Amino acid sequence: MFYLCILFMIVSCTKEKAFEHPYAGLNAEYFDSYSDKSMKINSQEILGNILKIVKTDYDLLKADKYTRAHYKAFSESPSAFLWINRYGVSSKADTLLACIDSCERDGFEKKQFRVEEIRRDLKTVRALSFDKEGNNSTSWVLARLEYNLTKAFLRYAVGQRYGFLNPYDLFNRLDVNDSDSVRVTYRQLFDDSVHVSGKQTYYGAINAIKHDSVGIYLAQAMKHSPIYNKIKDGLKDDSLDRQKVLINLERARWKPNDAPHLNDEYIIVNIPAFHLWGMRDNKLAVDMKIGCGARKTKTPLLHSKIKRIDINPQWTIPWSIRKKEINGRGGDAAYFARNHYFARNKKTGEKVSGAAITNSIIMSSEWSIVQESGEGNSLGRIIFRFDNNFSIYLHDTSSRGVFSRSVRSVSHGCVRVDKPYELACFALRQNDTELTEKIKYSIEADLASPTLDRRKMVGSQKVTPQIPIFIVYYTLFPVPGGNLQNYPDIYEYDSVIAQALRAI
Repeated sequence: MFYLCILFMIVSCTKEKAFEHPYAGLNAEYFDSYSDKSMKINSQEILGNILKIVKTDYDLLKADKYTRAHYKAFSESPSAFLWINRYGVSSKADTLLACIDSCERDGFEKKQFRVEEIRRDLKTVRALSFDKEGNNSTSWVLARLEYNLTKAFLRYAVGQRYGFLNPYDLFNRLDVNDSDSVRVTYRQLFDDSVHVSGKQTYYGAINAIKHDSVGIYLAQAMKHSPIYNKIKDGLKDDSLDRQKVLINLERARWKPNDAPHLNDEYIIVNIPAFHLWGMRDNKLAVDMKIGCGARKTKTPLLHSKIKRIDINPQWTIPWSIRKKEINGRGGDAAYFARNHYFARNKKTGEKVSGAAITNSIIMSSEWSIVQESGEGNSLGRIIFRFDNNFSIYLHDTSSRGVFSRSVRSVSHGCVRVDKPYELACFALRQNDTELTEKIKYSIEADLASPTLDRRKMVGSQKVTPQIPIFIVYYTLFPVPGGNLQNYPDIYEYDSVIAQALRAI
């Protein structure tokens, strides 16, 4: 009987409609019908929008060019994305925003790094407040955010680390050296070895984003020299021209292979200040007035090391001066006698003087025109030699009246020093020794006197170890041991930098 009941129940159930699971109708199509189109993320659509942004970005900084190059190179690859991923926007975007949000403290404007645009789009992403269509749709916001973050990072981080401008491009196409119908050559005015941002620099910065090292890279970029930090304080001084502060901050961003603060002792010459300072163990050891190159024969900006001091040197006249100032004087015995010039054959050593110096000798590459050492020599009684591409040096001068002038841009490019004896003692690290007495005697003695004591005379002296020398150009400069000083722009370099900075 029991089994009959069970059988009856089974038969009865088969007559009822088959049981359906309540979720049986939930498939992909069902969920898609309820999805919000404004929340859909399509990587290819985002990449397409980035390429549209690339085509409308005409900014010309190197950072902008490398930003565009990156997204063009990965136009169809997920490798294009540096800041956004399937989880949203990386927190490194917040690190960058916090840094560029304070850019005004370095004298920049936020619009130069699209700060407000980045902030607005980050807020949209975090609040999920997208529109279904238009410039505030998911694909457009993420594309814009991705592109702007990269552009801002390359602009700010690389610019702060190495400078926003290329000093070689700025200065080495200013003054025409020579020209003809075929070509034009320029005087090289900037010859310091500084890091110029290029392909590897920007690839390295992009790799820092990829490897989540944005914070580390930014921290390194913000490590500036003591000169930079002191000039930056000028932004708080209302008495200073703000643009002048920004121009000198840019100078201080350029990263040379060597810098004053990296040395225990050094000599620094600031051209606009017409001044030289010698530092040892972070203390001012010597300071003096200098004369520098005139507007047409500017003193180049460079870094080297003083390796030798020559006392009572002869002066071999540079070719440029022979061509422009001595050419045509052939046979003028009085001129050559007055200036103590003679000619020397480079191969044989033969010397000729007076009327025997012809124009053909003056313009011949086989002969040197030389000024005798001693009183009246254009180099004075001491010259401080260092390797450079221009045959310029620090030296004494026979025209001492130049140091009574306020504007002392008078030379063919060399730097004339007001206190050569003190500088020699500093460079040779001597103080009241037999050598310093001999140096003093040698530079004061009449070389033509029959009573000249040659036992007291000294000639060339090696500087060991060699002393770094920096020839710089700052119109706002923190004087060693003093305050920030304002100087005239004697070569008009400030206007060159200002024009280039306006493009940022």
